[in-house]
Amino acid sequence: MQSEVSMRMLKADPEDKGEIYNLIKTIKDQVTEKARKDIRTLTKTYTSNTSLVAILLATITFAAAFTLPGGYSNNAGSEGLPIMSRKLAFQAFLISDTLAMCTSLTVAFVCIIARWEDLEFLLYYRSFTKKLMWFAYFATTTAFATGLYTVLAPHLPWLAIAICVVSVLLPILTKLIGEWPLLKLRIRLLGSFESDLIDMV
Repeated sequence: MQSEVSMRMLKADPEDKGEIYNLIKTIKDQVTEKARKDIRTLTKTYTSNTSLVAILLATITFAAAFTLPGGYSNNAGSEGLPIMSRKLAFQAFLISDTLAMCTSLTVAFVCIIARWEDLEFLLYYRSFTKKLMWFAYFATTTAFATGLYTVLAPHLPWLAIAICVVSVLLPILTKLIGEWPLLKLRIRLLGSFESDLIDMV
């Protein structure tokens, strides 16, 4: 398009070759600068919101680690140890809670780095943080489910299982709903479009 416009302008006035080149270069620079400003503005909004959610998740999972399901033992020789430490569901709670907290803190740190405004980094980090945030979300709901399962399973197994099913399905359904427009696009293109652009959205 640009070369077609410049060719027509040169045909109209061949003596103004230098001016046409300068005009096109100026317009190109202005468009590039405006795009950079827009990217920085959008990224600032995105990093603020994402870091807020990441810190909130980190706070929740940090607090959950010190208010363990079942409480702590008061027996001699095992004071301060978790009562349900031998149960598999409790161990799953600890692992998922730790993963959720570490992932959330990683996202918060990446959002701080994103404020350095390296344009190439700003273009590509969004996809990375979205994946990490989804994983943190999934790990948080898993920690919630396994923590309640540990406490409820001995007395109300049906309720414990129902809570686990809902908690595990929630992040999967959220991801499907959030990415539905992209999934429709991928289905419509049927793998004919090989590009990283879709992953950046």
